[in-house]
Amino acid sequence: MKEKDSVASLNTNIIKPKTDTLNYGFKTLSNGIKVLLISDPDTNYSSAALGVNIGSLVDKKDEQGLAHFCEHLLSMGSKKYPSENEYAEYLSKNGGISNAHTSEDKTIYYFNVSNEGFEGALDRFAHMFISPTFNEGSIEREIKAIDNEFSNHLNDDGRRMLQLKRSEIKKESPFNHFNAGNLKSLSFPDIRDKLLVYYNKYYSSDIMSLCVYNNKSLEEQLKIVEDLFSLIPRIEGFQMQKYDLVKPYDETNLKYIYKIVPIKEINILELQWYFPYIEEYKDEIGLYLSNIFGHEGPNTLTSSLNRDNLCSELMSSHNEICKTCLTYQ
Repeated sequence: MKEKDSVASLNTNIIKPKTDTLNYGFKTLSNGIKVLLISDPDTNYSSAALGVNIGSLVDKKDEQGLAHFCEHLLSMGSKKYPSENEYAEYLSKNGGISNAHTSEDKTIYYFNVSNEGFEGALDRFAHMFISPTFNEGSIEREIKAIDNEFSNHLNDDGRRMLQLKRSEIKKESPFNHFNAGNLKSLSFPDIRDKLLVYYNKYYSSDIMSLCVYNNKSLEEQLKIVEDLFSLIPRIEGFQMQKYDLVKPYDETNLKYIYKIVPIKEINILELQWYFPYIEEYKDEIGLYLSNIFGHEGPNTLTSSLNRDNLCSELMSSHNEICKTCLTYQ
């Protein structure tokens, strides 16, 4: 495809506020990656983020934390940039930083860097997904890094409550899991082999989304992005994992009261409801209910409880779990 034809196929008809002066463009690449480009001529830095629509829910029961481990090891070298520290060192030399996050149904990788270092950073970033080497010399250190993350959160009451909820979900459901991993769950001799199986099974380009922010024009960004990210492999016959074959909750694990001894001196009452997932996103029923219960204005539940010294804070939220169910608390 000629460059002018490629640019012409960029969708710039994107709804945005009148006060937003940035330029946006959207395109799906030939290998299925969805790309959002943002052009800001006045910015002093550049950034990019890539999301993979797969996460810890696909971890097998005897491989808890493998998705998180993949996130850690993915940046430790590629065929083009074999040094395990190449990506991090390049960003550091160009005023940049990077991070990543593994959740239940997605894994997000991102960085920011100076405008001058943008193309070099994006090249190294893309090759993490084009041809990662999963450096064998990095395995032990990164498992210890994951175990340190786990240890640092052992006294976090919020995380302890979250893990209790996961443990009480039906054991046949993928939601009954331990997503972070630690030294114990990841200590098996063939972990690199299993990691390669995991990557080659799930890291398909057609479940990836990329966002790029830079001072270059949309046309310049698109040329760079297409040259790089179109090289990420698309797995033949890939099928998205189904998480709702077993419902996480039913009459056997609902209607329970759990009394937890906290680490900190806090008193919390948490009520949680489970609802089937609602596909029509525009309805935003969860957000609507959360605003009603959590509103802090006059004549609200919060103001009434505060007036009678029955609570110091009231929070309400809804959580969409992988297009499978909704929880309100």
